[in-house]
Amino acid sequence: MKFTARSESDETERAVESQNFNPRSGLVHFVAIILSLVTVAFGFGLQASAAVKKVPYPEVKVEIAEIYKPDAAFEAMLKSFAGAVAKKDTQALFALVGPTFVWTVEGALTDWLDLGRNALHNFKVAFGFRALGVDVDGAVENGPFWDALAAFAQDNTYYKATDSGNRICGPIGAIIADEDVFERVRNKIETANDQADWYFTLGDTSVAKAPGDRGAPVAKVGKVALPVLSTVPAAQEGKPASPPMFLEVLLPSGKTGWIPASAARPLVAERLCYANTAAGEWKIVAYDQYE
Repeated sequence: MKFTARSESDETERAVESQNFNPRSGLVHFVAIILSLVTVAFGFGLQASAAVKKVPYPEVKVEIAEIYKPDAAFEAMLKSFAGAVAKKDTQALFALVGPTFVWTVEGALTDWLDLGRNALHNFKVAFGFRALGVDVDGAVENGPFWDALAAFAQDNTYYKATDSGNRICGPIGAIIADEDVFERVRNKIETANDQADWYFTLGDTSVAKAPGDRGAPVAKVGKVALPVLSTVPAAQEGKPASPPMFLEVLLPSGKTGWIPASAARPLVAERLCYANTAAGEWKIVAYDQYE
């Protein structure tokens, strides 16, 4: 999967001039996501799309990246990563950051990446351990962003990001099979002031009439993108986001139903990438946001 480069703006350039600027503010959608998942936000906090029009629409098929199955060494790194985040052990976490770590937005180096400083510094700024432009940790609003790191650590889906090399990223991603169809669907069901939150299903999925209902499904879907209307548990303003267990989706029939959050991933999500170094160690080598 490839990310498209973002465009730069004067507003962003002005913002980064302030060393107290928090580059993640308003950008991290992933935390509510991934299920236990990934929660990915990265996240996080899925917003209900109450204004989405509940009308029939053409099915939006997706092509899912080939799943990477971790080897023993990768699994060991993931275990160390999860343990460090769970214990908020900064020393153990920082030891997992690779010497070539980069911070990108949709695949392009972000303006916030300081090429004059080392990889660990940029990792610390990206995840709120250190403010932009300073040399000491701390003084970051709402930092460190342990919830975002936990979302990555809890996800269990990965894909090979490039045809060459060994960069592995998660969570798993997908692309729309027919962008023209997707655009027509969005124009049909979304409103001018309220866009839908789109998730894609990882495979054949049964859709229940209520969260956790074990009766006959109201529908079954394949690998498709679906707009999410609400979650259980629902996000509550002013309270920490809880990973969703169920997602209410709008089906192509125009009807609604519920799927397990574990069966889907956000169509647009932030990703953490890993690579095997020359020393044979898996390290965190990239963090990719979306614009």
